[in-house]
Amino acid sequence: MILGIDTASPSCSAALVETGQIIARSHLPGRSAASSHLVRLIDNLCVRAGCAVADVAGVAVNLGPGAFTGLRVGLATAQGLVTAYKRPLIGCSTFEALVDAAADWDGLICPIIEARRGEVYAAFYRRQDRQIYETMPGMAVSPDTLCTLVQERTLFLGSGVQSYGEFLASRLGERAVCRDLGSGFALAANVARLGCERIATTGSDDGYRLTPIYIRPADARLPRRKASLTASRQEKGAAHA
Repeated sequence: MILGIDTASPSCSAALVETGQIIARSHLPGRSAASSHLVRLIDNLCVRAGCAVADVAGVAVNLGPGAFTGLRVGLATAQGLVTAYKRPLIGCSTFEALVDAAADWDGLICPIIEARRGEVYAAFYRRQDRQIYETMPGMAVSPDTLCTLVQERTLFLGSGVQSYGEFLASRLGERAVCRDLGSGFALAANVARLGCERIATTGSDDGYRLTPIYIRPADARLPRRKASLTASRQEKGAAHA
């Protein structure tokens, strides 16, 4: 039984999966709840499933891209659990979890995630003969530029579809199949399912080396003027010393 944790998506969620089957799952609306309620969510999930956190065989966590703070909360929680209970840890991307949510689609899949600034995070995968192949890695791109990369019928899904699904459909016509999963769609079960597969085939990742997948730098910056004032004060202090 694998515990899946997702704090990168619009809905913070956790799920328990065993041999590919969902045992229990739960979610909280909004990423902001992750920092204060994630551990409680996991405890309640285990109570509903009739088990304890110590009973899980491993933990899988969504590494992003997604909300910066949410990603760190999810990864730190997962690392804390596997350290406390000496369990393997597996990381996957939001792209991979979304592709897993489209198990009924054969062909090209483009998971798109709202990235603000008029951009989306996007990647391209192909499902063929029950195998998944990444054909273009994750990137931050405008919807206009994304359209220039689409040459065949493609399934789009993810939070970016809510913002740009109509635009993609109008620009690409029959080449775009847009699937709106809804703002409350939770990916923890897909994360846990990927964790089951990877632990069975490749073993665990080095949990302490896992890092969030940001794709582009954080929006938060120290103002340049404030930084220059600090440097100026330091120079003045050195001159008086």
